[in-house]
Amino acid sequence: MSIAVVPWTLRYYVFDKEQVRDTYRKLSDLGFNGVESCMGRSAGLTPEEDLALLKEYGLKVCATYGDVKDTKAVLENAETYGAFLMGLPSIPGIMMHSVEGFRTYAHQLNELVKPYRGTGMHFQYHNHSQEFRNFPELNGKTGMDILLEETDPELIAFELDTFWASAAGCDPAQWVEKLKGRIHVIHYKDMAVNYQDENVNLGEIPWQFSEVGQGNLNFEAITAACRKVGGIQWYNVEQDRTKRPVFESLKLSIDYMRNVLHIQ
Repeated sequence: MSIAVVPWTLRYYVFDKEQVRDTYRKLSDLGFNGVESCMGRSAGLTPEEDLALLKEYGLKVCATYGDVKDTKAVLENAETYGAFLMGLPSIPGIMMHSVEGFRTYAHQLNELVKPYRGTGMHFQYHNHSQEFRNFPELNGKTGMDILLEETDPELIAFELDTFWASAAGCDPAQWVEKLKGRIHVIHYKDMAVNYQDENVNLGEIPWQFSEVGQGNLNFEAITAACRKVGGIQWYNVEQDRTKRPVFESLKLSIDYMRNVLHIQ
């Protein structure tokens, strides 16, 4: 089991080659095994330059992102980085309001990945909270259930985000079990209630992103579910916003994951 960091967490720190190098070095020093998608490309580095920096600090790329329709570029990028797992685009907002919208998007995803059958590529859908909308005509079934049931199980997996599942009122551990056989990467992101917020109105919870182990999500149960289902190769830290310096936050997260959750 490996731990990576999601580039969005470090989006303000990788604008040029030296910043990318410094970021990779710091991640390596903290004990991370890799990154989810490379960071050098956004700073203008060639794939070869970026890969050289990754190798210099012993980091791997666990997944890639790009235009799924450009089959040639996707396969070349996967070959370069050794990452044959790729992210899928989120369902458009206008399609989230109905069962038909989710079913149509599931069909579109199946068509999108068809050209990759037999290439070794696999794809994963990353949720936020909107996919957990409940539909009365399906006895409360969620949009996420529809995507799970109606997408190609051989090519399409799911990258569960623990924070957003919890924000939607779901139990992330339960969803890990529902995704058995179709989850290879999981986002570890904690949710806390902001003690500084003066809003104390019922129903208006001032939640905030938090370091893993510093919030209210039950990561012991989530991790137990991950071990139970098997097949999860990467446990990826993502924190959209931090109140501490970002590398201090990342250290808190990975130390908790290594020393308390025993993800090794």
